[in-house]
Amino acid sequence: MDPIRPLAALAIFACCGNALGAESIHDRFMSMDTNHDGRVDAQEHAAAASAMFKQLDLNLDGAISVDEMQATRKAMDQPADEAQVRQAIAAMDRNGDGRVDAQEHLAMATALFKRTDANQDSYVTEAEMKQAAGPGAN
Repeated sequence: MDPIRPLAALAIFACCGNALGAESIHDRFMSMDTNHDGRVDAQEHAAAASAMFKQLDLNLDGAISVDEMQATRKAMDQPADEAQVRQAIAAMDRNGDGRVDAQEHLAMATALFKRTDANQDSYVTEAEMKQAAGPGAN
């Protein structure tokens, strides 16, 4: 795996992990575990990433811009540091157009899933999500 990609995933998660609300890790996990088996598979994770992308793409042009990401964070009363948002966008922007398209977003989500799946069993548990989020995460 490209060593920069996990950093990109962590950058966007740190920047926009709660971009769609102040839900806890437990709440986020439960919303992704659509079959209620106590674990999230790659398909469930990809579906959640796709839903997040659609909510972040405010102008429906098929890409997330710095302005859209900042606007979403501001609407959620979360800090929207432009430099941090630009860094997160740049880390995921594989084609260099300054925006993140659906394919780039899915690639980041896939890298994040693989990194979060600590035991590499192709499923992410709530405990793995909490461990990946690090100390102090809700």
